[in-house]
Amino acid sequence: MQLNLAGLRMPRSSEAAATLLNAVLAVGSGLELSEVLTRIVRSACNLVGAHYGALGVLRPDGAGLMEFVTEGMTAQEVARLGAPPFGHGVLGLLIREPRPLRLSAISDHPQAAGFPPGHPVMTTFLGAPIHVRDEVFGHIYLTDKVGGLEFTDDDEDLIVALAAAAGMAIDNARMLQVARSGRQWSDALREMTQALLYGRDQRAALSILVQRAQIAAEAELAAVALAGEDGQLIIEASTGSDVRARLIVGTPLTEPHWMTILDSGEPLLLLSREGEVVADSLAAQLREASGLPPHGQTAIVPMSVGTGSLGLLVVAWGEGESHTAYDAAEPLKQYADLAAVTLTAATAQRDRARMVVLEDRERIARDMHDVVIQRLFATGLGLQSASRVAAHPYVQNRLAEAVDELDLAIKDIRRMIFALHQPESQPLSDELHDLVDSFTEPLGFAPRLTVVGALDDPNLVDEWLRLDVLAVIREALSNVARHAQAAEVDVAVVVEADVIHVTVEDDGVGMVESGRRSGLANLSERAHGRGGTVVVLSPVAVLGGTRLLWEVPVAAGYAPAES
Repeated sequence: MQLNLAGLRMPRSSEAAATLLNAVLAVGSGLELSEVLTRIVRSACNLVGAHYGALGVLRPDGAGLMEFVTEGMTAQEVARLGAPPFGHGVLGLLIREPRPLRLSAISDHPQAAGFPPGHPVMTTFLGAPIHVRDEVFGHIYLTDKVGGLEFTDDDEDLIVALAAAAGMAIDNARMLQVARSGRQWSDALREMTQALLYGRDQRAALSILVQRAQIAAEAELAAVALAGEDGQLIIEASTGSDVRARLIVGTPLTEPHWMTILDSGEPLLLLSREGEVVADSLAAQLREASGLPPHGQTAIVPMSVGTGSLGLLVVAWGEGESHTAYDAAEPLKQYADLAAVTLTAATAQRDRARMVVLEDRERIARDMHDVVIQRLFATGLGLQSASRVAAHPYVQNRLAEAVDELDLAIKDIRRMIFALHQPESQPLSDELHDLVDSFTEPLGFAPRLTVVGALDDPNLVDEWLRLDVLAVIREALSNVARHAQAAEVDVAVVVEADVIHVTVEDDGVGMVESGRRSGLANLSERAHGRGGTVVVLSPVAVLGGTRLLWEVPVAAGYAPAES
């Protein structure tokens, strides 16, 4: 890219020209965009002797300022002012009319909006736009020339020239950032694909998925929620800069709002600032549960494949607004969609492997039925015929015993054939152990699990009851991880002849009223739908803690309505 000098007035003195050259060299020496912006402001202040300086970066829609880099104020002064300016008053005038502006007194201008409490008093003003590839990237703002003097024509010429050089430096930094970001997304896509397709456990693969998304998007939080067998969205993996980000794993997203986003297939980029109403209350709750402030930028991206969506990828940044989220929006959608395709391919791969096993079992069962059983049956008939002509009672008894043994062998083989035709699935007891073990990291310790009774008997615990039991324990452990501050958790599942009992007890601080009880309502709905009950005791006796008791009849023939 070449620096366009057309229309620029160069400094008339050699000293000013040398000063401008040094400022341009300083601005162009940085590689990181944030560093380049800081250098621009500092160089502009030094160039014209301004006490205060700032660079405001425009939002992509041009409606206001997205970033505000300052010079001349301490970090404590900036923190006291709170949220950065959005672009009202004189700053807004420059946004609407992007051309150089010089004022001897800011407060005298008709567009002046005044200063917030605690803001330094500023008088003289000089502003100029920064163009990057024929578009306005932002503006340089300078106030209070040293010595109480006003900014001059030469000052304006110098800042306009510096702004032109700044545009080139910003463009170079952005291209480098785009190239680096592209490599990060490419690496993320490759590693995620390999993890999902080449034998990794799905939970471990999803952890890699969110870790790479957080790094590539330069975000504070990344989480993935998948639709389970019962259609409910559950957060399967999460990572973030705050340790609380891990605690949302296992959280069901039961509110209809999440399903509306999932069904739309369209990504959302939410933004709210301190002092405003949050853009999305549910997203704000998820941010707070992960250790982030409720305000900031949050991307909710459906993981689409074909005409449907498998789940949601949620990525959140810290408080305030940054160009990083806007730059990551499109790569995030591509990443989420490829993750959905890869998940579908991995599922299909597992299904094909399962079909190979089932076909092999079918062949074995057919051979056993058509060959082995027929031969045994024929041998038994032959022995029965021989027993009728055998004269000695001993021989008759031995032949009868052999026929009985053959009958037993035929029954055993038939049972084996029936078992070969049954679909292979993980026993519920194993699923429970895996589920409880998955909460070791969020809790900081391993929960204890006790199983009593015929939990794996499909005649007692049908498929729908299996899903309910897993969902109840997942929700209960998620609540403990998020709120209880517990050091121990006991999970017990007891199956009797006509009822199943699920108990989850912790030694934490007890139930805290948060105004949000959708998780408990979900447990109640699952219990009442099967004619059962749910009871929460908190505190438990004098020791505190919480005990959840969930009881329902077994084999009730319950199936949830289609969603």
